[in-house]
Amino acid sequence: MEFFTIILEKSSSRQVLPDNFVKMLDNHRPRNMKLRQADNGLRKLWDVELVFDTDGSMYLDRGWKQFVRAYDLRHGYFLVFRYDGNATFAVKVFDTTMCWRHYQDDNDASVLCLFFLSIRLCLTPI
Repeated sequence: MEFFTIILEKSSSRQVLPDNFVKMLDNHRPRNMKLRQADNGLRKLWDVELVFDTDGSMYLDRGWKQFVRAYDLRHGYFLVFRYDGNATFAVKVFDTTMCWRHYQDDNDASVLCLFFLSIRLCLTPI
């Protein structure tokens, strides 16, 4: 399953997960999740605690703030989460230029640009 979210000011301390993702878990409530930067293999996994509020909403909580800091996630960044079914999310980060952010440990040799207004993809080699 894949879903996206946009970093807002309040999401720097914890990140809500979509209700449909929670439903997909079929009442299984894991205590922890692992996050990794998409396409960097398994070199760095981040442990993040999951919390639930009284209405059943699920949040990435303890450990999320460290992930945000490590990848310098800022207001307006667009994140694509891909769940692997094994309590791990691969996270792809797009910055405010609408381009996929590459980090020092990325293996991919290209920059993926999304032009949301024109609804087209462009691939720009580095």
